[in-house]
Amino acid sequence: MSWLGDIGRMLGLGSAVGFRPSLTLAIIAVMSNLGWGAECNGTFAFLGHWAAVVAFVLLAIFESAFDKVPKVDRLQHRLTTPYRIVCGAVAGGAMVGHGAAGVAVGVAVGAAAAWFASRSKHETRPRSTTSEAVVPMLSLGEDLLVFGGTALAIMWGPAGYAVFVVAVVMEVRQRMQRRRKYRRLREQRV
Repeated sequence: MSWLGDIGRMLGLGSAVGFRPSLTLAIIAVMSNLGWGAECNGTFAFLGHWAAVVAFVLLAIFESAFDKVPKVDRLQHRLTTPYRIVCGAVAGGAMVGHGAAGVAVGVAVGAAAAWFASRSKHETRPRSTTSEAVVPMLSLGEDLLVFGGTALAIMWGPAGYAVFVVAVVMEVRQRMQRRRKYRRLREQRV
């Protein structure tokens, strides 16, 4: 297995965890249990048990439900950031071969990608909306991104780069909007 594909898998799974930690780990657990795609390494063998599948599926249901409530999603983000980083480390390290060095790199890259994607998601969520449907629709889009991105990254490692690019694009877009906003405000004061 190549490092290029594994790094893509680490970035993709870590980024998916930044959006939906429990859903990502549930998909990893199910696909590992069914033998689809990359195998979980021995360090994270607990993801291959059906108890882990059930636990992460239940957590994913609660997580997704709370994320669709406009007043709760921002609070949930603040409370679950440490959980997201830990789950990112688990997801990043779980699907990597290359022995202890691969696991160590996977844990670090997965945790960093989870933090970055979580931050990007939090920054792009609107603080207030004109419609109650905005936050649930954003949340549904994140659910679909995580489901498809995680499955593809597990099946083919380089697909993980695409999930990471989504987080990067969200971050860059938000920064550009913020710069334009404050530039206009400075111009209005002059």
